[in-house]
Amino acid sequence: MERSKSLSSRYVKGYKIVMVTFMTLFISFYAFAFSTKGDFIGIIMGIGYPLFLVFYWFPEIRKSIGRIREIEYDKDNLYVKEGDYEIQIPYYNVKDIEIVSLDGLYKFKLYHHDQFGDEVFCKPSLWYPFNYKRIDAELNRIRSFVRKAHREYKEKIGSEKVVTKQLIVKITQNMIFCKKNAIN
Repeated sequence: MERSKSLSSRYVKGYKIVMVTFMTLFISFYAFAFSTKGDFIGIIMGIGYPLFLVFYWFPEIRKSIGRIREIEYDKDNLYVKEGDYEIQIPYYNVKDIEIVSLDGLYKFKLYHHDQFGDEVFCKPSLWYPFNYKRIDAELNRIRSFVRKAHREYKEKIGSEKVVTKQLIVKITQNMIFCKKNAIN
């Protein structure tokens, strides 16, 4: 089946590089601005706060930026790409789709842990606040695919349970019939 559309921006790799560079520059300029004041508070703020950012905030942001993947989809599956390989995720494995940040980073929560973990992040557009209507419409379409897949999966599991119960009843009836014949 031909894939419908790419959900992720074409510039995911560039976005990752720009965000890490921006964070590094922000911390460097902050440290420089406060440490040049020369007083005790300026030196503490110029050294202490950037250290806090580097050891606490920066790793968390880098971790979330590093988890951003390119995603394509069709009406049956999501296709998560990382480098040269790709993983197919059926919609019934998607638990929830939610926005994580104001710049349009979305998180796909999964029921089952796969190669990327139980969450997959994607950045649909670098211009997210300005084109949110198009992106939200596209994600609502994916959400409808997820709901449909959940319904079909539950119906399939339900019908399999009914068939299994019917088989158990037939086997039990055959066992009872065999016992009656063995007694007679």
